[in-house]
Amino acid sequence: MAASHPTIGPRVLVMSRAILKMLRPPPGEFDYVCLDDHADRDRYLAEHGAGIAAIIAAGMERLDAARLAMLPDLQLIAVVAAGMAGIDLDAARARGIAVCNAGDINAGDVAEYAVTMMLAHRRDLMANDAYVRSGRWAEARLPPGHAVSAQRVGIVGLGHIGRNIAQRLHPFGCEIRWWGPNPKPVSWQRIESLEALADWATTLLVAVAGTDETRGLISADVLDRLGADGLIVNVSRGFVIDEPAMIAALRDGRLGGAALDVFDGEPIDGTGWVGVPNVLMAPHVAGATIESLAAVMQGALDNVRRHFAGEPLERRVV
Repeated sequence: MAASHPTIGPRVLVMSRAILKMLRPPPGEFDYVCLDDHADRDRYLAEHGAGIAAIIAAGMERLDAARLAMLPDLQLIAVVAAGMAGIDLDAARARGIAVCNAGDINAGDVAEYAVTMMLAHRRDLMANDAYVRSGRWAEARLPPGHAVSAQRVGIVGLGHIGRNIAQRLHPFGCEIRWWGPNPKPVSWQRIESLEALADWATTLLVAVAGTDETRGLISADVLDRLGADGLIVNVSRGFVIDEPAMIAALRDGRLGGAALDVFDGEPIDGTGWVGVPNVLMAPHVAGATIESLAAVMQGALDNVRRHFAGEPLERRVV
């Protein structure tokens, strides 16, 4: 009698080692392939893409029509983030490939970080820390920062993250308004245009989805309207802001400050920001807490399981 062997499940492509490490999948459930293990990714997919039935991705990696064509058996893309800027959703839709993302799983954590960056910048937290460490406290005090309660906060995009930002800022007593392409049944006032919101606001928090439609949405004109005392906080995607225009406005003093968790062309080496004043920067970590990372990884893995079990997907976008 022939020896029995454990059945290996469907082939699942994981786009990076970082995702695979955090995913911690149980052995034997699926046949995992990590794309980071192959120097020439496109060549590997062209030669071995057949049979791959699902992908677990971060959403920023290139999954355009050309790459999807190398995966003739692909049925599902499970994204461990809310953003899907690297995925050609139209091509996936045309192929009948289901796409799901993290939805609002980590929206609260992103919002929390956006508010943290706003508070730190408006109250000069980093400058005061450096001042104490420098030993200059005995000489004089730094100029005071702005009261958070006095801020007129404009939120660009009132999706899952934008709503969570508004909810977290409400107890501080600042006035909150928002702009987005579509009205929503919320208590915060919607301003008729992005330009009008920038004219009104002292702090602008950017939380729109990062898509081709929102690329360059925060233009030089919007930044100038925010003004020399204005602060912009971005937890969306770097390309949503005209980055060269923002750097120029900061250097010229036409924009008061920026708190940025995201940048155009990540990861950056920082050289383009040398000498740019009044900037607080973070390496795209707003949604990355121990709890949220575990939740989004589990959510993606659960959707892969649901798909192969024939069950409805959660947070499906295509």
